[in-house]
Amino acid sequence: MKRFLLCFMVLFFFINNNVVFSQEDSDDVPYLSDDDIAAIEIVLPDDIPEIMQENVKELAAESRGGEPNEVSRLNTSQTIFHLLILDRTYCQLNSDIKGIDKKDIIYMYRHGANGYLIAVYKSPEAGPVFPRFPDNSRILVNLTTVRKSTIKEFINSSSFKKFVTSRKITTDILKAVNNIK
Repeated sequence: MKRFLLCFMVLFFFINNNVVFSQEDSDDVPYLSDDDIAAIEIVLPDDIPEIMQENVKELAAESRGGEPNEVSRLNTSQTIFHLLILDRTYCQLNSDIKGIDKKDIIYMYRHGANGYLIAVYKSPEAGPVFPRFPDNSRILVNLTTVRKSTIKEFINSSSFKKFVTSRKITTDILKAVNNIK
């Protein structure tokens, strides 16, 4: 009983005197440098004051060899692979994705007139390609990677088999991904 009373009194003292149990004021949180932030952000010309726009255009031209309208966040020298699964239930019949060159499409499957759509495609080293989706479509899976083995691992996973149960489609996708150069 004495221990309980002693603990209660100590707790009561701390509460009444606003004593807070806190850690020391050590600040071990790593902060991003200005260079790190610049590498992460997308810089759009409309967001920059007119005085600075010329500098950004010059930097963009040097980095890509031309004058793009956007500085890429991904400064990768590797090809980027995408696996996309869309639900087209509420889309117009036979709707498709647009904005990807036919030569960059590795595999495409459309289930029926308005079923799901599976696309495996690649983006050039200059930066990722984001296709235009059909109206009222829903993204079920959007996997982006520089490793084609990641695409194969996902295709062989139980998560992918929740969407696609046909072994023929799974086999066809794996063959197409294995044939990527």
